[in-house]
Amino acid sequence: MRALLNRESSSFIMRNFYRGQSKAAIVAIGLVSAVVVGAIDYLTGHQMPLTPIYLLPVGFVAWQAGAGAGVMLALSCAAIWLGAQHYAGLHFSSIFVALWHFLSLAAMAGAFAILLARLRRAQSRTQALSLVDFLTGALNSRAFYSILENEHRKCERYERPLTLIYLGLDNFKRVNDQFGHTVGDKVLLQVARNMMRHLRATDRVARLGGDEFIVLLPETDLQAAKQVVPKIRERIMAEMVERQWPITMSVAVVTFARVPPAARTMITTAEKMMRVIKKSGKDTVRYASFKG
Repeated sequence: MRALLNRESSSFIMRNFYRGQSKAAIVAIGLVSAVVVGAIDYLTGHQMPLTPIYLLPVGFVAWQAGAGAGVMLALSCAAIWLGAQHYAGLHFSSIFVALWHFLSLAAMAGAFAILLARLRRAQSRTQALSLVDFLTGALNSRAFYSILENEHRKCERYERPLTLIYLGLDNFKRVNDQFGHTVGDKVLLQVARNMMRHLRATDRVARLGGDEFIVLLPETDLQAAKQVVPKIRERIMAEMVERQWPITMSVAVVTFARVPPAARTMITTAEKMMRVIKKSGKDTVRYASFKG
């Protein structure tokens, strides 16, 4: 198990290292790798060609930096291969034969680069969709729990405050029954958009399911939360009134001056507060501070 965790940790570090590099740096790494392959190709001679190996740096650059950079490196690899073969003693019968080999390798490597880049884009889109609630565009619960785990570790290490806003829409079933599920979906969409539009870029909004949302406010203490929450609630309620939707909001706000041992406990704490609010009449905001 420890070996598996070490491998996953190393893989994570390498992915983040490459993501942090500029396209120019990625292309430079790929170009140096291609030159190394060319040098080995030259040393082994034309009796043992390494043509397929040139696809490795091309694939790396296309995956990390896109099709354009991959195609550019494919042309470079074709030129390096041609040079390696020439200096290794392979003489082509004419310039046209040499040009044919160059273009063939460039076309093959370029097609490989384009294919890999498209595959990477498709993977990125699929990964992004798997983390987003399809209706509202907010994060889904899976993505939110992952982000909360990371913030929990930061708070443990640096002893920074963190606030969770647990938000439930009152009378949502009534909206569905009176206006239909299409309008109910619009309510959820507008609530999510309103929060995402007016919160900080570092804040995270997620739909947990049904009519319940949760918001993560990193590095936010109780006083700061008391300034943010009323503004969010006021904007959302103004839109509900304008559209004549009979929606009110129950909001549980929990600030963690010190986080509990488990990140899930933070959500459980906010859920308990929400249940108390729902039982006591709804349409209210309650604040609490968790000090460990």
